[in-house]
Amino acid sequence: MREQAAENPFFRSLLPIALGLLACAAAACNPLAPQPDRTEYFVLSPTAESGTAASTASTARLALGVGPIKFPDYLKRPGVVTRASSDRLLVSDEKRWGEPLDRNFESVLCQNLSQILGTEKIITYPWYSDTHIDYQVEVRVFRFEATADGRSQMAAVWTIRDGHDGHELATGESNASSPLPGGDLVGSAALSQDLGQLSSQIGQRIVELNESSARRRMSLRAPIPNPAGAGFLPS
Repeated sequence: MREQAAENPFFRSLLPIALGLLACAAAACNPLAPQPDRTEYFVLSPTAESGTAASTASTARLALGVGPIKFPDYLKRPGVVTRASSDRLLVSDEKRWGEPLDRNFESVLCQNLSQILGTEKIITYPWYSDTHIDYQVEVRVFRFEATADGRSQMAAVWTIRDGHDGHELATGESNASSPLPGGDLVGSAALSQDLGQLSSQIGQRIVELNESSARRRMSLRAPIPNPAGAGFLPS
């Protein structure tokens, strides 16, 4: 019977197909066989809008120092982190950041502030001690990731210091959360929007500080009335 099956043309025609299927199955199960690279890379992008002509006219010549930017250690990894719950994180092997997230954050923050304030004089930390800085911006990030329910989550505090003597001029807290738009697989677009909000808050505060400083300088230059008679005392 076996000899008849072997001589049967129908069985002989099936033999190459069966061997091919076996070879394909063996290749698929072989851990040494080459596998397709499914890795995807993501980056943040600038989202801040330009400041008004009145505000940028007063800030266009400012020199800003940005940094240090402090990130939690759990975000200092190539794989994208998703918060599954308050005490559980998921780290992706296939979805990765195109560069270290803290450096990408710093770069986009600089671009946003440049757009808001109309200045290109932005230097990242560290810088030489004799570098001229009008204002220094420090940021400490506590959360900056997407959540499993499809939202971004950002929590950070920021400080603006006098660029000349380092004393604190202003501090603030930024908390933001945005729904992930369709196609935003890891929250990069939503997190970019959140970073844009933080940038706007910092930029607006710098505008206010700069205007206040300008008013103080003008008041010091104003002539002082002479109480002893007509005329003014030199300021």
